[in-house]
Amino acid sequence: MAMSSKTILSGVDFTPSSDIKYSKPKVDARGGKSVGILNAASNTATYISTPLMLTWGINEFVDDKTGRVSYDMALQFPSEEYAKEDTTNFLNNMIDLEKKLKTDAISNAKEWFGKAKMSEDAVDALWTPMLKYPKDKNTLEPDTSRSPTLKVKIPYWEGEWKTELYNLDQQAIFPDPDGRSITPKDLIGKGSHVAVVLQCGGLWFANGKFGVTWKLLQGVVKPRETMKGKCHIFLSSEDKARMEAQKVSEDDEDAADELEESVSKTEVADSDGEEDVKQEVAAVVEEAPKKKKIVKKVVKKAA
Repeated sequence: MAMSSKTILSGVDFTPSSDIKYSKPKVDARGGKSVGILNAASNTATYISTPLMLTWGINEFVDDKTGRVSYDMALQFPSEEYAKEDTTNFLNNMIDLEKKLKTDAISNAKEWFGKAKMSEDAVDALWTPMLKYPKDKNTLEPDTSRSPTLKVKIPYWEGEWKTELYNLDQQAIFPDPDGRSITPKDLIGKGSHVAVVLQCGGLWFANGKFGVTWKLLQGVVKPRETMKGKCHIFLSSEDKARMEAQKVSEDDEDAADELEESVSKTEVADSDGEEDVKQEVAAVVEEAPKKKKIVKKVVKKAA
């Protein structure tokens, strides 16, 4: 998909207050409502690029009732110790976006919720957080002092993945160019690093709740490095030269053959000698005189 720089907003640089706008609410066949979040400059869907992020791999879910399969993954923002300027800016912008969506929900209470007015507390009660923070063990409330995750859906329907993945050289690895049966689940493992383009699915309203969804449009994958499957031995040019010089000459091969033949003959000779010794021992044993059994006769004296 060809996109201009205006179409894709940089997650590191974008400004939620001016870079997005909303479409009119739409109601689907099931009664659910949605509001599009549009790119203010292009008037199209909002796409945001991310810096390199850690992910815990792709999760698979199967609906018990319908059997429908779905996939998602979580982008992990780094802790303060490992944060970089780009990941920090991206996190701050997503925090600002979440605040804007909740503030605008109050302003659009009538159109979005059918209510004359709504308080901040009411919106908080209905809002499904976009950024997921670990919970405090004591209060069970989100611990905003720790790093959050951002949930991303992986488009998948009718048995097909609807996303694109590339390697670090921007070469396509999914769909696999060689036709191999590889899936994004195989390529994005636990501990992988990815830089992605996210498509905003807009705001959803259902069952008394509302929130925003993000879908994976495409991504660059940096697989988690492992010890297996790759040689980690690096030879110096001197070592390589020494190994390449270790070529067996024809004379060496002939000498090796002669030595092997000599050893073979010696073994045969030794074997024959052993048989001679066995035969000689057997002959000596056979020729050894047998001891005669002496029978003493008892002579009775006449009375």
